[in-house]
Amino acid sequence: MTTPKVTNRKDILLLLLYTPGKTARFNEPIIGRTRLMKMLFLFREEALTHFRQGSDITTDNFYDFFPWDFGPFSSQVYDDLMFFILRGFIEPSPSSQEALPESEEEWAKWLDESGADDTPEDFSPFEEQTFKLTLTGETFTKPMYEALSSSQQRLLKEFKAKLSSSPLRAILRYVYKKYPDQISQSKIREAVLA
Repeated sequence: MTTPKVTNRKDILLLLLYTPGKTARFNEPIIGRTRLMKMLFLFREEALTHFRQGSDITTDNFYDFFPWDFGPFSSQVYDDLMFFILRGFIEPSPSSQEALPESEEEWAKWLDESGADDTPEDFSPFEEQTFKLTLTGETFTKPMYEALSSSQQRLLKEFKAKLSSSPLRAILRYVYKKYPDQISQSKIREAVLA
């Protein structure tokens, strides 16, 4: 049997969902699309170089982020999220946390630009969601996680714990201050940095 290997961005998305975070439980959910987006951006910028050893993951096969209306954005994140939801690997559920207005606007803009929301029947009010792996997703991801080195597992755990326990506004403020080149198009720059 071959050892599963991390080869692309989708593997990192699944591993972040599978990895224990602040509660130290495997498959600890990630709350919110915007949090997930900024987690993957920060992973690319701050963790990927430390994680790459022994994997085929590089910046070339990771998410491409660009400055957008609400900071760094990659439509590939939402595309992959929908890919895994439709295939039964990721399960979204309503979150008890209140959605930030920028989360709703970011999602609406992606829906509009992707054509995913072309028909009026598809319209429903925005609701913040929590994402976790289904049993199928866990079964697929567990061997990949177990094949990681202890330092890769530790990096993922520390990264997820820190970003899962931080308020979303604090994460946004950090990204906006540390990566000013990613906020040139932002409509919420002043509000986030205030």
